[in-house]
Amino acid sequence: MSMFYAGRHRAPSQSSQVGKRASATVVAAAALGLGTATIGAQSATAAPSTSSTESTATFSGLVKQGARGDLVKQIQRKVGVSVDGVFGPATRAGVVRWQRSHGLSADGIVGPRTGTKMRLRSGSATAARSSRTSTRTTNFTGLVRVGSRGDVVKQVQRKVGVSVDGVFGSGTRAGVVRWQRSHGLTADGVVGPRTGSAMGLTGSTRTTTTASRTSTRTSVSSSSLLSTAASLVGTPYVMGGTTTSGFDCSGFTRYVFARHGKSLPRTAEQQRQATTPVSSPRPGDLVFFGAPAWHMGIYAGNGMMYDAGNPRVDTTKRKIWTSNVTYGRV
Repeated sequence: MSMFYAGRHRAPSQSSQVGKRASATVVAAAALGLGTATIGAQSATAAPSTSSTESTATFSGLVKQGARGDLVKQIQRKVGVSVDGVFGPATRAGVVRWQRSHGLSADGIVGPRTGTKMRLRSGSATAARSSRTSTRTTNFTGLVRVGSRGDVVKQVQRKVGVSVDGVFGSGTRAGVVRWQRSHGLTADGVVGPRTGSAMGLTGSTRTTTTASRTSTRTSVSSSSLLSTAASLVGTPYVMGGTTTSGFDCSGFTRYVFARHGKSLPRTAEQQRQATTPVSSPRPGDLVFFGAPAWHMGIYAGNGMMYDAGNPRVDTTKRKIWTSNVTYGRV
């Protein structure tokens, strides 16, 4: 722009031209993203603007499995899972994936570092208090495991996200194992004082404990169980068979134990998970081949077992042919 003084046109001063050239340089540098270039006094004023747009709000809460609310919905949108405001196993898995992709510790818990990285919005303090409340512990003194029944089992099933029927079976045990692993506990599938307290279990713990102990104390006589197994020797092997018309391996063991009032799941692997592992087997324990189990039988003592073998080997008593086996007690 030309400048006029007293009606006479004068050329712009040299200092004015230098200023314009400097301004043009700043604009060009800004367009190239060179906000930190040393281009004179202008660079000092550009830096605060850049840093302010990159700043994030500090998150100080703790949101984990079991939490509910609007903050959980923010997390679910961020990790790309169904938005229902309930922090369940699917949300935890999504958080783990998100943490891994952003170079964070993949523990499935949204603490200060993950929450800050996610740029969680307002309401974090309230949500954090809500999360702590929902995950508070109680003083649980019971013992709930496979075979237990009742209201406390239903609480466990709701907590681990499995079908709620009040019967602690193999599905519930698997859910408890997953829950224990995700919360840094010993993953044994048994809800004792530590796991139960972490779950916040309440209610008739003594009744459930008594029922559980009673169910584990009532053992089947090994001699009568082996007698039943021996009476079935010669029954044909039938894939999927569960009756005296024909057995497969798990159908045979299930039938024998049912004759003595003990209910077992259907498959070999389910039965493996439903039993208590033992290192010193006794007659009447179950013997499993592989993990997951692909075959099983009833230990008869002295390295022998009763089993429904395969299409070439009908139900029989025979030697256990490998040491690569495990044993479980009902």
